[in-house]
Amino acid sequence: MALSYKNILLLLTLSSHSLLWSEESNCLSKSAPKEVGCNIINILENKSERFEIREEKIPSFTQKLKITETIESIEVEHEHQTITIQRESTQSEKTCPPFCIQPMTIGEVKTVGELEVLEFIKDLKEKKLKLFIDTRLPKEYKTNTIPGAINIPYTMLEKNSKYREQIIKLLGGKRRGEKWKFTLVPTLLMFGESDESIHITQTIKNLLELSYPSTKILYYRGGIKNWKQLGLTIY
Repeated sequence: MALSYKNILLLLTLSSHSLLWSEESNCLSKSAPKEVGCNIINILENKSERFEIREEKIPSFTQKLKITETIESIEVEHEHQTITIQRESTQSEKTCPPFCIQPMTIGEVKTVGELEVLEFIKDLKEKKLKLFIDTRLPKEYKTNTIPGAINIPYTMLEKNSKYREQIIKLLGGKRRGEKWKFTLVPTLLMFGESDESIHITQTIKNLLELSYPSTKILYYRGGIKNWKQLGLTIY
């Protein structure tokens, strides 16, 4: 059966690695040196060409990080020797602060894990008095978030934010002179980027300072990073 132009072109494409070039030496074998000159023959043009093979190594980088803003390392006796527990990072731009390990609890606020988050999300369908809040910046929220979450950026609850009072009122707060009163308010489940996110912990502290009930705040410490690492759906 005669081959059409398309078939010939397809064959040439599929076999390009084996037909266009043939090795004159075993310079590509495992025993080849890190840098070697190889002569290869271009079958189509019937000429020999030389090329260089170089092996490049990606430089490794580690730097020491603080564990928290006040803790650099901890020493412990282990099997008759002193071991120093510390942190290391391979990211040159990572520092503590802001990338410090965050506490498991913030005051009397309850910390929850993924199963509790899933139960909370199920309740959102029943229109219960609950808000699932992504406290990251809008750009991060639009990139990916946990389904069901709304975006209230941490910047809006900072003390110098012009949106702060508006957000507090939306959350059920009523001003009483210089203070705020919270009576019938929603339960907030809040999360940030990860267990290194200082922004989520500060946001919760800001709400507590305003007298938002600690029993009405839940803290998902793992954040979007843990959610993705567990393979759970993101939006």
